[in-house]
Amino acid sequence: MALATARGLGHAFGAQDVFAGVTFEIQPRDRIALVGVNGAGKSTLLKILARLEAADRGNVSLPPPDRVAYLPQEVNFPAGMTLEAYLLEAFAATRLIEAQLRAIEEGLEAANTDEAVAALLDRHASLQQQLEARDGYAYEHRLHETIAGLGIPDAHLGRDVASFSGGQRTRAALARILLGGADLLLLDEPTNHLDVEATEWLETYLTSASPAVVVVSHDRHFLDAVATRTWEIADGEFEAYVGNYTQFARQRAEREARARRDFATQQAHVARTEAFIRRYKAGVKSRQARGRQKLLDRLERVGPPKEPGKLRLAITATLRAGDVVLATESLGIAPDAPAGSGLRGQSPGMPFILEASAQARTFTPLVTCADTEVARGDRIAIVGPNGAGKTTLLRVLMGEIVPVRGRAHLGYGVQVGYYAQAHEQLDLTGTVLSSVFSMRSMSETEARTYLGRFLFTGDDVFKRVTALSGGERSRLALAQLALSTANVLVLDEPTNHLDIYAREALEAVLDQFDGTIIFVSHDRFLVDGLATHVWEVADGRMVAHQGTWSAIRAARKGAPVAVKASSPPTPPSFAQASAIARAVPHAQSPTVKVVRGQPDARELKVARERLARAAAEAASLEEELKTVNASLESASRSGNGSVLASLGMEHDRVYGRLRDAEERWLDAQARLEELECLVAQA
Repeated sequence: MALATARGLGHAFGAQDVFAGVTFEIQPRDRIALVGVNGAGKSTLLKILARLEAADRGNVSLPPPDRVAYLPQEVNFPAGMTLEAYLLEAFAATRLIEAQLRAIEEGLEAANTDEAVAALLDRHASLQQQLEARDGYAYEHRLHETIAGLGIPDAHLGRDVASFSGGQRTRAALARILLGGADLLLLDEPTNHLDVEATEWLETYLTSASPAVVVVSHDRHFLDAVATRTWEIADGEFEAYVGNYTQFARQRAEREARARRDFATQQAHVARTEAFIRRYKAGVKSRQARGRQKLLDRLERVGPPKEPGKLRLAITATLRAGDVVLATESLGIAPDAPAGSGLRGQSPGMPFILEASAQARTFTPLVTCADTEVARGDRIAIVGPNGAGKTTLLRVLMGEIVPVRGRAHLGYGVQVGYYAQAHEQLDLTGTVLSSVFSMRSMSETEARTYLGRFLFTGDDVFKRVTALSGGERSRLALAQLALSTANVLVLDEPTNHLDIYAREALEAVLDQFDGTIIFVSHDRFLVDGLATHVWEVADGRMVAHQGTWSAIRAARKGAPVAVKASSPPTPPSFAQASAIARAVPHAQSPTVKVVRGQPDARELKVARERLARAAAEAASLEEELKTVNASLESASRSGNGSVLASLGMEHDRVYGRLRDAEERWLDAQARLEELECLVAQA
């Protein structure tokens, strides 16, 4: 039986529809990824399921309110409540049973008749059974296990949750939800502020837990590990897919390719029909022309495939750096070190030294860095738990704070472009337009055209920077970065606030960048896809590794690391799959053999039979594909990974055969029309 159902849900802001016609079912143990661009309506849909907002249209059936748990992006707490008290609220019923048991035990001492003692003992036994059914003897262990998995120290249990930072609040709220035992979890960006260790723990928890989950996240690695189904909201429309994010990306690319083929095929058919009507509307074939016109008027037109707004970004270095871009020597860093003068004193392209001052040497290092060199073209990912000192290291390299030990050398020809996590490089007093003018002289028309590549259109360019959302600020900071002439990019969490499609566009650009990149990120897709070296910051030390972060972690856990030459190909990202799909010819006219003279009746008969066979084959394969999709849906609900993998291969096989059959049908249709036109011309 479904936990929740929706039929025809629609929601609007003013006159603008956010989404419409949303219909779905959520089954027990479903793990559903909800994806779409920023502003598509993902958070709004979660709020409707959490009963925090009402849909404008349609109806929805939900579990009782106490069986649904919702994690918003922004979490607030009342003052005066400790973290421990907040988390223990998840076990209120269990703790009530404990209190009743204690009261009975005290009552036994005061009972003065056998009947009273027997009644109390019976009640005590009943409550003990209830406590055991709730696993009531282990809830304190679960609490400590959960906060440890999410990276919350036990020392924080006595702190007032209202005093926590934004990231700490999110972790606390997530821990409370996971401990609450709800049947349906609605999680809006749960991996925000989680480091890699905590994210991997959450993945393991969600894949083994019993509640159904609907999760909004831009972390593709997380969605691949957790999701068995994927919902997408795009251009106000809702589509459901079977499988995790990578499987969704492939299916969507296939669907888009098919939509383009259908549109191109229909456009070609309409053009041929209109040409026939124009030629014969006043001639001997006028009756046929009128008939075709009626058919054309009744034809349900296929619209052109919608192309979502995509970030169009390009970063090009104009100066070649020297062989050694950066070198560190006995470097020690601390977040409370004295402020530096930045790189403003550096002459363009000349070597520069960032060195500890006498005052800075009085500070205790938070991190001591291994001596290392960065060569031109290296891609360095800096990883580690929150608070370990990753951002501090970048600030030292940018000269914002001085080292407290040793020095860092910037090499010859180095020009640095910096992307700060909190977007400090943006002028909060300016507008989107003035932010571009501050980087390069250009006309307003040129600036507006340029900003359009970063999805700032119309009056968006006049928005104050202070009024921008997190995602808009990220896109503006990237627009400024792309206008720099940097050959070394220093990026602090560049994918924060970007939706999945913008992340993939950024990855593609960084992959093509011909300079050096040093970046901090918790995005494992970005780290594994881009980094050639990893600097791990943890436990007061920075250690340099060569290779991917996943390979390093797998080696630590004793897992076999596949040899690159024999590894299966990495599944394509959404951007890559879409590019591949667009490269497939889909609007070409099929090859038709030229027929000299008037075709005879036998040729027409053969052509019609060929078309009928092709149509029957395509129809049969469509039914077979529906059966496979139904089996995939069933397997995704059961969470059987091996069956899902086998059915996924079967889906690809049947879909490939269907695509070939459709091409044969198009060839046969074009051949028959060619022959009929030759007959009409005779």
